[in-house]
Amino acid sequence: MNQAQTLAPISPHAPAPANYMPVTDLVAQVGHIQQVMHAVMKDGEHFGKIPGCGDKPTLLKAGAEKLAMTFRLAPEYDIQEREMPGGHREYRVMVRLVSILTGVMVGAGVGLCSTMEGKYRYRAGDGEITSVPVPKNYWDTRRSDPTAAARILREIANKAGLPGSKFGTKKDAEGRWMVSTHGERVEHDNPADYYNTVLKMAKKRALVDAVLTSTAASDIFTQDIEDMPEVIPGAGAATSPQQHKAQGAGKKTTAPQQGNQQPAHNPDQPPAPSAAQLAMLRNEGKKAGLDEVALVSLARHMTGDDSIQSIDQLTKPETTQMIDGIKSGALLNIPPDANQQMGDMPSGF
Repeated sequence: MNQAQTLAPISPHAPAPANYMPVTDLVAQVGHIQQVMHAVMKDGEHFGKIPGCGDKPTLLKAGAEKLAMTFRLAPEYDIQEREMPGGHREYRVMVRLVSILTGVMVGAGVGLCSTMEGKYRYRAGDGEITSVPVPKNYWDTRRSDPTAAARILREIANKAGLPGSKFGTKKDAEGRWMVSTHGERVEHDNPADYYNTVLKMAKKRALVDAVLTSTAASDIFTQDIEDMPEVIPGAGAATSPQQHKAQGAGKKTTAPQQGNQQPAHNPDQPPAPSAAQLAMLRNEGKKAGLDEVALVSLARHMTGDDSIQSIDQLTKPETTQMIDGIKSGALLNIPPDANQQMGDMPSGF
């Protein structure tokens, strides 16, 4: 005899079949991630909110590593290297996260990066020094809002009769900072300078993807928004609390010096970094796998001034900010060209 059967609602406390996670366990996992986020992670170092992108923070490399350690997940990397015309190179990385306790693969992630991305492929050409001095408010603004600082340069240059929309800064023969014209964008003559940098970036992207997927943390964090400043206005201008602290250090005035020492610093000109500071910056860069070319690229991204040709052009507080950013890892999440990431991503990635 056929009888109608009804399905009883499943209690959230009922034992779960082996093919899915109990609701209580799922709630506990989400809660645990939130506890780790508030108790261990630091804003600007492990995660960060990008201006104009809502309240959901983006997960940074250091944060992904913390979550992997929390859930006892060990990454296994599969790296594919592809040679491209002109000496360029592309890296595709797959990360498998394996449980340290059971040896079972929990999840996977993918990432891609190449020297064809705009920030690695191109550099600004040499510009010419003008007779227009750089205003003091430019340096104050560049520390917190590179976009607004670039607007200040453009306005003062245009007011002085200089055409164009992009300008940089250079020192003249007397050591004064002057507005410089923006050279045409040219290709780097040696893409190999960035091989190590793009490999690390591909690994980072894959790791963050794998951690978000394996821990089901995408509702808490987002990924790679910091990688697209061209798509999201202001995304490249975010600074961490550590960076703000370093910036504040740059506001101290230099005491007058006596005897044959150099005169006191002109308050209208930014203080220059010492030789010891620059050596420390290069040393921290070396530890992070960044050569001189990569440091210059990072400096351009941090300041928003792509006319920078050498880290010697940084100000003292910016040098401190860059050292702290490399140490914490906050500056190592440098953005690629948005067109490359969105338009040239291979199918399946």
